Amino acid sequence: MTGAPARPAGVLDGAWSWSGAQPSGHAGPDGHVEVTAPAGSDLYRMPGVREIDAVPSFGRDVDGDFTLTVRTEVRPAAGGGRFADAGGVLVHTAGGWAKFCVERAPDGRWTLVTVVALPYSDEAAGPALAGPGAELSVVREGRRAAFLHRPEPAHGPCFVRTFTVPDGPLRVALFAQAPFSPSCTAVFDGPALSPEPLRDRR
Repeated sequence: MTGAPARPAGVLDGAWSWSGAQPSGHAGPDGHVEVTAPAGSDLYRMPGVREIDAVPSFGRDVDGDFTLTVRTEVRPAAGGGRFADAGGVLVHTAGGWAKFCVERAPDGRWTLVTVVALPYSDEAAGPALAGPGAELSVVREGRRAAFLHRPEPAHGPCFVRTFTVPDGPLRVALFAQAPFSPSCTAVFDGPALSPEPLRDRR
């Protein structure tokens, strides 16, 4: 017996919903999601420097171990984008949040950026990307979480960062941000959510 492979449970089903700053976008049954961020949308927490929690996102609650993988591409507003235009994967926990995104660097090139705010933002940039797209993964196993990426379909997953999360359920979401632009759209294809954590992450 042949046929299309079964989609992983929980991918773009009724458990997913829009939230955040002026949520705008489209989520299709084919696994194609577009999230458009309005001007000034960002997620950063550093007292005395910048505190903002306003990004549009499309996500769902997840309990237990999992791996979420999705192909991500950033499309800046017409006329060109600006520094910090980004799209990626967001993890909200009871103690804070972490984001992993394809982001425009100050020099105009594209890179991967991670920000972990538990409770305050600790950010890191790299590696550099050839363009505004990459496959992103977030893995949770117990209290350990990790971000990985695949720059090209033929490449294996590359470890980027690990961090700890509190016990209990958390929310994973696809998001876009435009801190200094009139808008920015992030396009996501083929999101796959598995209840199994990816092994051999390093």
